[in-house]
Amino acid sequence: MRPGATVTVVLEPRPEGSWPQPHTSNPMLATVTSTATDSKGVTRVTVRAARTGAVTVTWGAQDAPVFTLRLSVAAYPAQ
Repeated sequence: MRPGATVTVVLEPRPEGSWPQPHTSNPMLATVTSTATDSKGVTRVTVRAARTGAVTVTWGAQDAPVFTLRLSVAAYPAQ
């Protein structure tokens, strides 16, 4: 993705309960801009890229995440 772009992750309900809050490995590269859970338990999280680099968004503890999203933020499209 490019700096300034956003990605929305849609997470289905979990049998174990609600999704933990997401955290980025480097808030200078990407930021969680919104998170919302609807009445059916579906969670939507929007992440905005700020600068070039690699960043990980994790739900849960860093050493044992429930879900991990890896993003590469590039100045130019990858070929």
